[in-house]
Amino acid sequence: MTKRLAPSAALETAIEELLSQGLGDAEQLAEVGRLGARLVLQRALEDEVAEFLGRARYERSAQALGSRNGVRPRRVQTAEGELELQMPQLRDTADRFVSQVLPQVRSVIRTRPLEALVIGAYVRGLSERDIESLIQEAGLAIR
Repeated sequence: MTKRLAPSAALETAIEELLSQGLGDAEQLAEVGRLGARLVLQRALEDEVAEFLGRARYERSAQALGSRNGVRPRRVQTAEGELELQMPQLRDTADRFVSQVLPQVRSVIRTRPLEALVIGAYVRGLSERDIESLIQEAGLAIR
């Protein structure tokens, strides 16, 4: 029987294995950075769920407000690229769990400000007046 690990523990193991091999090139260093970012977000998610349920993973409590029911993959867009996290699934809860760590995907604009400016400028015909208004909407200063 395999031991069930929290997703954050699996990430810690992956980081330890990578560091034990040594960081020979920039790609290995970048991978440690990506794993570190995933670990921070994953641990924050797990802590948030523990607080929501009123108990830690595998802890039994009469005051528990539901239970964990596995995880599902969740992709998060960051400045460093896309990261995959394991989003905890919950059951038997009175309220719906909404993460404060990760925003709702449907309400987040996925384009970066510069990409939005370029797309908007193209769609609007690239007139100077339109570009100025886009820059102001983005909160950037015109020099």
